[in-house]
Amino acid sequence: MSEQSTAPAPAAGVPRHPDDGFATDPLGVLEEGHRRHGPVFRMPLDGVETVLVGTWAGSGELFAVERGRLEVLNTALVHDLFGRALFNLTADGHGEARRLLRPALSGRALAGYVPSLLEVIGPVAGRWAQHGTADLHGQVRELTGAMSARVLLGIAPGEADAADFAAAFEKFVSATGAPPGPARFTDRRYWAGRSARQDLHTVFARRAAQAAGDAPGGSALPGLVAAFADAPAEAGPLEDHLLALLIAARETTASLLTWCLVELAGNGEHARLAAAEARAVSADPALLVGRGALPVLRSVLAESLRLHSPNLLSMREAVCPLTLGGHRIEAGTRVAYSPSAGHFDPATFPRPYSFRPGRFLAGQASASRLWAFGGGAHACLGRPLAELMALAVMACVLQRGLPRLPDGPPSRISFRPAKAPIDPLPFALDQEPVS
Repeated sequence: MSEQSTAPAPAAGVPRHPDDGFATDPLGVLEEGHRRHGPVFRMPLDGVETVLVGTWAGSGELFAVERGRLEVLNTALVHDLFGRALFNLTADGHGEARRLLRPALSGRALAGYVPSLLEVIGPVAGRWAQHGTADLHGQVRELTGAMSARVLLGIAPGEADAADFAAAFEKFVSATGAPPGPARFTDRRYWAGRSARQDLHTVFARRAAQAAGDAPGGSALPGLVAAFADAPAEAGPLEDHLLALLIAARETTASLLTWCLVELAGNGEHARLAAAEARAVSADPALLVGRGALPVLRSVLAESLRLHSPNLLSMREAVCPLTLGGHRIEAGTRVAYSPSAGHFDPATFPRPYSFRPGRFLAGQASASRLWAFGGGAHACLGRPLAELMALAVMACVLQRGLPRLPDGPPSRISFRPAKAPIDPLPFALDQEPVS
């Protein structure tokens, strides 16, 4: 969802890499660029000269220096649709909004969302166990949409607001695919999305009024309403933050979950080990938020994040000169980092192309070393909630059977806006034989 602003200043001295083949094999081009040039190089990206930062160490350096030097670079389209959402804010407004949003998205609050999530997931997992599905990613997107509505807005499937919210949200999401520049004004999706934005704000206001007097639990909304009741204007309106949280919770989590299930379907031994933990969750759902609990499921989640980061690239703009990888980057330069490229760094993750969840078990690599949710000043606040949603779905699915892909793994993959199979992907659950 990023785009050029004004023409960036040249990054003198940064080695240049050709963008040949980026449209069809973006990850391959990025990896080759880092093999040749190290953590920093430049190439045209979407027609704009861009400094690319990769390798695990390179991304870490970027996050360490970004505060006050790099800002998230979003398109005019994103600013129009999301208004003053967190990722469109800068400076003190960004910091204040993060402070207000964080308590409802992490820590002790997560335990209160577990029953709500399981209520949404259970019927879907049951249908998959009985009938499978012809399109895994499509079904997962519907599921993460329902989970997000339940946890962030308190909307349960089947209640009065559910259909109105779903219809407006689909139009809003569709609008994010409109041209990012002036051409957006001639695209019907853009205007439908602007109208849907208002409809969603109306739903948010109605739900917030209902939640204002409720005790926290089951939904993040009461806590968010309380946090923003006396918030300064610079922190942005809660309604805009909810738009950003909802789209990230649905799309990013749907990508992550799809690849978790694809990897479990292709790795039976890990699936059986994870299924044993999943059965324990059915007896004690609190394990989903227990510190140190479910090590196998968590290692599968971490390794899927490493291999299949939902976001290929995240865009920044230098607001003042800085140094990356020994190169001076001038103000106005467009900078992008790739979590995916960093996660295939063999110096940090040996045998990087193999699915090896064991690397994240106790005493080995830490999931905190992954950059899929970013890092530094702009790290994704929704990471704990997204990981809880993914763990809950995996647990519910594995309680009902072992994943299988009847037609094999996806052969065509789209990397932007989020990594996903291009074609429908049949998915089934096989009952484990009783020993």
